[in-house]
Amino acid sequence: MKLLAALIAGLFAASAVSASVKNDHEIELVRRKMFIKDDNELDIKALSRHYKAMNSKYKSMMRNYHHHTGKQHPFLRFLSDLLDSDDDNNNNKDKRSATNLLLQDVMQEQLWAGQVTFGGQSFLIDFDTGSADVIVNPGAYDPRKSQSAKSSGKTFRTSYGDGTTAQGMVYTDDFKIGSLSASNVAVGHSDQTFLDHEGGNEGIAGMSFSTLSAFPGNYKPFFYSLMEQKSVSHGVFQFTLKKGKGSTLTLGAVDTSKYSGEPVWSSVNPEQGFWATQAFVNGVKINAIVDSGSTIITGPIDQVRQVFSKMSGLQTFSQQGQLFATFDCNSPPDVTMNFAGKDFKFGKDQVGYGKQGGRCVLSICGQDQLPMDAWIVGDSFFLGASVIFDMEQNRLGFAPQK
Repeated sequence: MKLLAALIAGLFAASAVSASVKNDHEIELVRRKMFIKDDNELDIKALSRHYKAMNSKYKSMMRNYHHHTGKQHPFLRFLSDLLDSDDDNNNNKDKRSATNLLLQDVMQEQLWAGQVTFGGQSFLIDFDTGSADVIVNPGAYDPRKSQSAKSSGKTFRTSYGDGTTAQGMVYTDDFKIGSLSASNVAVGHSDQTFLDHEGGNEGIAGMSFSTLSAFPGNYKPFFYSLMEQKSVSHGVFQFTLKKGKGSTLTLGAVDTSKYSGEPVWSSVNPEQGFWATQAFVNGVKINAIVDSGSTIITGPIDQVRQVFSKMSGLQTFSQQGQLFATFDCNSPPDVTMNFAGKDFKFGKDQVGYGKQGGRCVLSICGQDQLPMDAWIVGDSFFLGASVIFDMEQNRLGFAPQK
């Protein structure tokens, strides 16, 4: 595993990718706060089940990688994760632009969704940088009702973090998101409901690199189609997630109004599929997968113990293979993540996630069955930074939110 973690000095190259975009192109992201009861008590058992299920998503991504490349993923920890059925997967210029999407919180701080259109049919879909494909529930999108839909004759099967499985046929169709559009964009039409309808969300829109795809090699993630058909001015997108309202996804440009100062840059290896780079948590060096489809931050249990040992006032406990920590809500511990040499200190809303026994639960969890030697960096980090995903220069940008 040789991920680069170089700091790239300065701004974007003179290519105008830093040009700000207008707010009238924004689409909302809807959130709901899963695992939190009415009294703000965290349902630890439910969260523990969620993390076990989240592992199935990453095992599926590891198998997809193996299917596309014939190699084990360099992050893979357990070879058995590749042996769970690798057969699941056999199956114009003046229009270039950018769009700013207001993101809606449909899964209580777990899923971030906005409206997309396939074949004239519109629905809310979750934007997930930890997977690669657009897959929708049956009923949300019906290829039989679209004059532009084409069947690939290929099937797919994949798992997600809530423990569900999606399987069905891959189609291509006309696609629209905000002010952007593309033709022949791949969409997986699931034969069974794999995503809870609560909040109106009907699917997953993967935004990782194509080596994680459950689709055949010729059917790429939707953002690839926008780039290849030159619908976007630049191959970048930007998440700015906020507590409450105001969360946005910007496609095709960088909205400089979302952050303070200048971004720092850390390179990624697109061949590895994930938006992964090196980082530090309270001084402990980690591999970080930046995943908009994850809730709090989780890592290999031995590395998380090392991070916990550097904090004062924690009380730890284990639940079904996960390691949690609580703290006095009036005295939160210092949590700092460092990307490309820049510290991002967590604010009050980032450090804790619900309560347990009158104490706040730390938003970092350890897992002994995490299938890869990497941390999943989810919302708890996003809430303090504007994160830029640059597919043109294979790098991640981080800047403090305004």
